[in-house]
Amino acid sequence: MRNYAAPLVIPAVLAVLSMTLAPPSEARRAFARGANGAAGAFAQQGQYGQRAGARALGANGGFGFRGSSYKGPNGSTLQTAQGGAYKKGVGGFRAKQFEATGANGGSGSGYMNNAYNAQTGTGTRNSGVSYTNPQGQAYGYDGTTNYTKGQGGTTTIDTQNKGDYTVDWQKGEKPVVTQTNTTTP
Repeated sequence: MRNYAAPLVIPAVLAVLSMTLAPPSEARRAFARGANGAAGAFAQQGQYGQRAGARALGANGGFGFRGSSYKGPNGSTLQTAQGGAYKKGVGGFRAKQFEATGANGGSGSGYMNNAYNAQTGTGTRNSGVSYTNPQGQAYGYDGTTNYTKGQGGTTTIDTQNKGDYTVDWQKGEKPVVTQTNTTTP
């Protein structure tokens, strides 16, 4: 499954993580409000990592992004990134992703993105996660949902080792789940 969030979020994460931050345990914040909206940004660095982000909001739209990178004393790591934007009457998007490794050898990663077109009332949401336990067993899924405001939608879920499914959920009706492929671990 294609990760549609990566082209949107990765440049924001690189910009955030390339910011020059103050010495450990330092935090910086800036905020401004005016007649046409508000904007703010933050950056923080500590013993185990750093995080930063920015947001701007106006009467008819806004955007924001943030990212973080942490490393634990035992060797575990976590990186996160998320961003989004919207414009009244037009639509918006939201995307986020994470990647983590544990000191015990386990790892995980995931993503989610959602794009909504307010002019047509339609949207698409993609998400997925992938985990590997310390013994090397993998678990996860990729899913896509196409929906229409006030009507419902259809979701397809492809799992790594638990089968594949389609879920039809229309307004006023119970969701109908259909297994489309059987996978054994």
